[in-house]
Amino acid sequence: MNGSIFLRMILALLLASGVAVAAAQQPPCTLTLSGSVADADEKAPLDKAVLFIKELARSTETDAEGHYHFYDLCPGSYTIMITHADCDTLSLRVKIESNLVKNFMLPHHYNQLAAVQVLAGQQSQDLQVRESLSSRDLAESRGQALGEILKRITGVTVLQTGSTIFKPVIHGLHSQRIILINNGVRMEGQQWGSEHAPEIDPYVADRFVVVKGAGAIRYGSDAIGGAVLVEPRPLPLDQQFHAEVNTGYFSNNRQYVANVQLEQNLKSDPAFSWRTHVTFKRGGNARTPDYWLNNTGLSEFNVAAMAAYRKSGYRAELFLSGFSTTLGIFSGSHIGNLTDLQNAIASEKPLQNIDRFSYRIGRPYQQVQHYLAKLRVFWSGSGGHRWQLVIAHQENDRKEYDRALITDRPELSLSIGTSSADLSRETTHSAVRSGGVGLQMLYQQNVWSGSRFFIPNFRNLTIGSYAFERWQLGAYSIEGALRFDYRSLLVFRNRNGMSSSTARHFFNPSSTLSISRKLSENMQLRSNTSLAWRAPQVNELYVNGLHHGTASFEIGDASFRAERSYKQLLQWEYQQDSSWLIDVTVHGNYIVDFINLVPSLPPTLTLRGAYPTFRFAQVDALLYGTDFRIEHQWSASWKGGLKGTLLWARDLSKKDWLQQMPSHRFETQLSYMFATRRLRNGYVSPSLLHVLRQTRVPGGFVDYLPAPSAYTLLNMTLGTELQLGKRDLGVVLGVYNVLNTRYRDYMNRFRYFNDEVGRNLVVQLKWKL
Repeated sequence: MNGSIFLRMILALLLASGVAVAAAQQPPCTLTLSGSVADADEKAPLDKAVLFIKELARSTETDAEGHYHFYDLCPGSYTIMITHADCDTLSLRVKIESNLVKNFMLPHHYNQLAAVQVLAGQQSQDLQVRESLSSRDLAESRGQALGEILKRITGVTVLQTGSTIFKPVIHGLHSQRIILINNGVRMEGQQWGSEHAPEIDPYVADRFVVVKGAGAIRYGSDAIGGAVLVEPRPLPLDQQFHAEVNTGYFSNNRQYVANVQLEQNLKSDPAFSWRTHVTFKRGGNARTPDYWLNNTGLSEFNVAAMAAYRKSGYRAELFLSGFSTTLGIFSGSHIGNLTDLQNAIASEKPLQNIDRFSYRIGRPYQQVQHYLAKLRVFWSGSGGHRWQLVIAHQENDRKEYDRALITDRPELSLSIGTSSADLSRETTHSAVRSGGVGLQMLYQQNVWSGSRFFIPNFRNLTIGSYAFERWQLGAYSIEGALRFDYRSLLVFRNRNGMSSSTARHFFNPSSTLSISRKLSENMQLRSNTSLAWRAPQVNELYVNGLHHGTASFEIGDASFRAERSYKQLLQWEYQQDSSWLIDVTVHGNYIVDFINLVPSLPPTLTLRGAYPTFRFAQVDALLYGTDFRIEHQWSASWKGGLKGTLLWARDLSKKDWLQQMPSHRFETQLSYMFATRRLRNGYVSPSLLHVLRQTRVPGGFVDYLPAPSAYTLLNMTLGTELQLGKRDLGVVLGVYNVLNTRYRDYMNRFRYFNDEVGRNLVVQLKWKL
């Protein structure tokens, strides 16, 4: 699509949006901000705390249970100041797009705990280059996979396998280079696979935060690409019982999802709170604009429970979760011989496909189960120290069933157990200086079985320690951090009936320096300089076999060295009340011994069929680019935005482009917000996503299929809240790929075999009881 057509589509989109919502008359200044204020140390509610909205000159006071309410607010960003006797004043910005529940923690007794939450929490957010998902984006994406949800954040794309598997990509990096922190615990499973999606139920979380770059040093040395924080909302403190029901329907694959959440703060013992989650999801074959994709259904069942007990200076929290899914693999991607493979890749439509809808999941398919148990204990000590201990254990079982039915057992079964412990201490030295230290340990054991070898058995021991200091010097905030990690990898292999073991040991430092400068009341500049490293994973070293989920044959290299990353991020942010937001991030990442998986010729013929060949290669690389986000609100009803992600990736060893990297993309969105007596917080929001063709590929590079053409997708969402008696029913309607555009994405491993999914009508309901 050329530029003139793209501009005409934008103008038509703006005109259509204005006509669609012309009937709405009442301005949307009907939003509510509510929540609670509690002691940061004891977690006890604070009464008579005063909350003041600076821009509106409005204030309110918390009641005996620490609750507060602001009514009839317009959408926008506000400065909230919170004061309480014997507490430090807390001042922060809050963005309101719909009814918002926001809980605040005030640092109590300055000489004992000092401003731990203010200094350690608020300044760390100012120093790190991070972005969180807005409440509206979160409501619209409920029921989708974690990777699909995160791609709404600027700078995040996805590595896709078929129509159901998505992995987040930050600045061109994914898998082991991005650390997922689920409720304070580093997620560990078989995440090395490009089709091994994170085993996380997004309904458990209330907040998704992407930390861009290796500035998240406390999470691990290998966060070269960044970290994703999946955080649940705080447990209730109001001594009430709450229930919430979420449902969703997706028309493309006729997927339905249901989630039920129950929570309570006990009246008999207000120190104790609990919450439970149950989620069920089932979908059938996905459909492109022209045909169904056989055997692409999914089934998922998840449960989670959380409980906390708090006393003066002490808090204990227990979290348990279970994730179970069955994923069908498109049958047209598993081909019998080399000739058929070449014909399938050259064909516009899949040659081996049953073009009809079904919920049935047959071979080939995957079954994945993940279990997590976490105990977190917090206590405050003398001298301004705050201690935290997190102990966790995870079990991940993955079973892969090939196309050919030889036995009822899986052809490959992988089971990995991970135990971890994290002890940290933060100290507030003064009003302008704080710091902390931490010690982490992780032990893993992986066992495989089945008739198809892929990766060997191994044991992994990782020990890490870190220290950081923060200073507030006038308009400057500065943080320096240093980390040391040791990793021992013991691999067991069987060659020609002879058992052997190989040990690899890695020890390297990591460091970061972050500086934030407040240029004016509305403008801030952040700089993050980091040194990080990542040890090669088992699959990169020793894989040699069929990767069932991606329908490819992969080959590793046991001689690989550890990656070393030198990254610089620079962020400029401008925010003027609720009318303007401009966020520009420039990044550069020089990686020595970068490991990349690239196509290799010829394809490999096995007893199970013919598959494209991919090899791991190690080169020096330079990845650089920019993310930008511009939002402008013209009035209480109209808001527009433009965001983009641009990435260049160079192979410095060959002085050429790197392979398998995301292409440039831009997205523009327009929103009209409205309200009536029956419809609250309503909005209509069309958007256009334009993805350029990936032309930055190595010269003379031979791929099985050239990079697909650029494409443009038109999407439309509508959301509102219906007042049903004393309860609100949240409703979100979405139409994605409105024009049923036929396209393929360069970052989808199945682009060799089929188009992307077509039009998808989504209906989502949220009912708080």
